[in-house]
Amino acid sequence: MTPKEQIEFVTELAETVAESIVKQIGDGKIPEEWDGHELRCLLRDRFALVVFGQMENKRSKRYKDYQNTVMVENLL
Repeated sequence: MTPKEQIEFVTELAETVAESIVKQIGDGKIPEEWDGHELRCLLRDRFALVVFGQMENKRSKRYKDYQNTVMVENLL
């Protein structure tokens, strides 16, 4: 992917997840007492659902290459 395509992909994915949670807040499905802690957990879980299965095989070369790059480039 080109850098432009990467930016578009990340932006669209993040917006989709954010929009679905914002809609749930608007619909009153998210408890009002939830603050940043619970909302961060919800975001984490929602993103996990979006990517689950994409890199399911943790033994694959692609996943190992991904982990190595994240570690070497300090991406987390």
